[in-house]
Amino acid sequence: MFTRRRLLVLGLVLLSGTYLLAGGLPLPTANPADGDTPNRGQMVQPLDNGSYLWPYTARDTTTQQRTLATNLVIVGEDERVKRALTEQTNLDWELTEPANESDNETAGNATVTPSLTATESPTAANDSNDNPTDVEGLDAPTPIPDEKANASENESVPKPVEVDESVIEWNDAHGSTRYSYIDARPRGGKAGWVDEAYQIHAGDYFGSRYHIRAYTTPETEYTAIQIHQEYWDWFRMRHTVTDIQRSRNVLESDFLDQPYVQSVSREYHAINRGWNDGWLSEIRLAPGLVALVLMSLFTRETHRSLHNEGKRLFSWVRSNVRGFVMATVLGGLYLGVRSAGIVLESNIQDVDPRVFLAVLYPAIALGLPLLAAILAQPFGATSRFSRLQRVASRLGPPLKALPAFGFAFAGLAGSFVLDFGGLGVASVPVQLVLHRVGLAVALGLLAAGSTRVDERGAGLLVLGILGWVTGLVMPLFGYI
Repeated sequence: MFTRRRLLVLGLVLLSGTYLLAGGLPLPTANPADGDTPNRGQMVQPLDNGSYLWPYTARDTTTQQRTLATNLVIVGEDERVKRALTEQTNLDWELTEPANESDNETAGNATVTPSLTATESPTAANDSNDNPTDVEGLDAPTPIPDEKANASENESVPKPVEVDESVIEWNDAHGSTRYSYIDARPRGGKAGWVDEAYQIHAGDYFGSRYHIRAYTTPETEYTAIQIHQEYWDWFRMRHTVTDIQRSRNVLESDFLDQPYVQSVSREYHAINRGWNDGWLSEIRLAPGLVALVLMSLFTRETHRSLHNEGKRLFSWVRSNVRGFVMATVLGGLYLGVRSAGIVLESNIQDVDPRVFLAVLYPAIALGLPLLAAILAQPFGATSRFSRLQRVASRLGPPLKALPAFGFAFAGLAGSFVLDFGGLGVASVPVQLVLHRVGLAVALGLLAAGSTRVDERGAGLLVLGILGWVTGLVMPLFGYI
């Protein structure tokens, strides 16, 4: 029999294991590099005889604070590049995957690949957000695939065309400042650290979004782009990056075959850190850029067996209605906070989205444990919650410790899965998985301890509260 004492020991082991592993294992963040200024060997030269670029972003003006790799450059005048990103491209992005960002990560030598000349077709290939068809893993430089690569390169540049701008709404992005290093001395400029010229995003601040940081100087003949996908993590209280390669491919493929694009190519520069695959995409703008259900058959015996099992399952469900309500309410609260954040952000656009945290975060930090404790309460005859007692009595018998633990755990853990799925996050770092498991275990222990007011129930309750508070505090102090 699974007693409260065993549940207490199991909960202690699970909490200790998940939080220690989550806080002790390093996240894929920047690896220190020597010196505060990158040397020429750490930089790349996207264009022959052009400006040099340190192909990463950093939290401060030092290579030791490196975060994500720069994964695309657009050659052209700065204002035209910005207009191409924000107005001219026929973007139709689907946020099917999924950040202060947990950006993550050094440099190499450059080789040149042949370019593909864009054709007159105004349509662009459109990627989803996971495992794109790209040149990742090839040993030799390879141009971007183009169905019309055999088109004549002597074709004249097509006349300006108008592009529908209503496909996607771009907004200025709220994000932490990141720095990069540009050496424009080959072009008569200066060398030094620069912050982003602008940030733009597509998506929701409190949901999933594509986030672009653009870096350029007046003397630089290109704009360096760092594009990634990220989602808002309510427990880390900041954005978490989930991908940069797929995001690059989405943006890159959208420029293929556009009439205002001269060529799209990819060159291998050995940029193998910062979540990158070594390749740097290059987009050259053409002169004169313009806005642009399964059914099964059963035997009679199988049908009878299923009927009996169904009756037992129905009986079990009826006796645990309160548990299902608990799981639904807990999961619904967490997902509701996510939805509320997105709705507020969409309808109150003049306010910095971070202002809404003061209202929404307490609903998670305090609301979840309070609901778990209330819904797991046996509500005896002396309970002060007389009205709640009458409602709870209609939900079936009170829960025991183990079912309360299971339903609370399943409700919160299930909401995490649904949340990641809704955001399109296909890959979650193991540290975050462990942290979320720890939070679900803590909430389950809190619910189990609330089912009975006795010594062992109090032990479970205290352990659950400690585990919940620890899980909330860890990210705020940088352990996740």
